[in-house]
Amino acid sequence: MVDRPAAVLRWPASFDKAQDLLLVAVDTPNTPIRDAARQLVRSALREILGEVELISVPGQPIRLARPDGSICISVSHENGLSLLAVHRSGPVGIDLLRVPASPDWLAQLPTLASDYLGPQRARRIADLRPPAQMVQFAQAWTAHEARLKCRGMALEEWRVALEEHLSPCRVQRLALPDGFVGAVATLKAGESPGA
Repeated sequence: MVDRPAAVLRWPASFDKAQDLLLVAVDTPNTPIRDAARQLVRSALREILGEVELISVPGQPIRLARPDGSICISVSHENGLSLLAVHRSGPVGIDLLRVPASPDWLAQLPTLASDYLGPQRARRIADLRPPAQMVQFAQAWTAHEARLKCRGMALEEWRVALEEHLSPCRVQRLALPDGFVGAVATLKAGESPGA
């Protein structure tokens, strides 16, 4: 993962629409019901990409109705905030998580980290003090989810072959409001999407 957090622009704003990778934060209602959040994200996308037809199905990535083969979109929602990434030169994955505040999460972290993030990351998280465990888990989780989305994959448990398949992804942390962590993943230079 690259150390310097990537800048995220707030919407509505003026954007450099020719930018290769555009990362946008959209304030959304603080509710788990995502209809309004999805509508706001689609509005931001239309502002960025022009009046294009979007295919938006819950649980699946937003796509252009007439894909040009190079523009890829990724979206992530949390109560109160949504993120979108528009990458003009290949696959992209973005993920967002509100840092868990409930002590109940601490009991679940070892199992979740071991099952989904792998033994090394799970050990590094377990070696931290509880507040730091929550933040480190959230950072590792969003990086993992961003890489999966970049490679067009659903969430699955960690295994060596999966880690190898995700290795062509370059991950950056995101500069986000307090209480949120996020990551964006793109393919490293020279990597092909189908690898």
